[in-house]
Amino acid sequence: MDFSEFLRFTRLFHGLTQKELADRIGFTQAVISNVENKKKYPSTRLKVALTREFPRTQEFERFLYEIKRGDEMK
Repeated sequence: MDFSEFLRFTRLFHGLTQKELADRIGFTQAVISNVENKKKYPSTRLKVALTREFPRTQEFERFLYEIKRGDEMK
């Protein structure tokens, strides 16, 4: 999983829009969209902000596992 997927899955797990996520971590919706759509590389600042605001939990790891498992079953 690359960072663009991690960003999108983090946002979806927490039930946030791109704008809501952007506001919480101090970026614009355009930055979030561009990174999710692989149009821009994420900055170190973005990676740190996301990790600080949304630390990985066991519930999130299960969420990622289920997504990966679903992709493998297709």
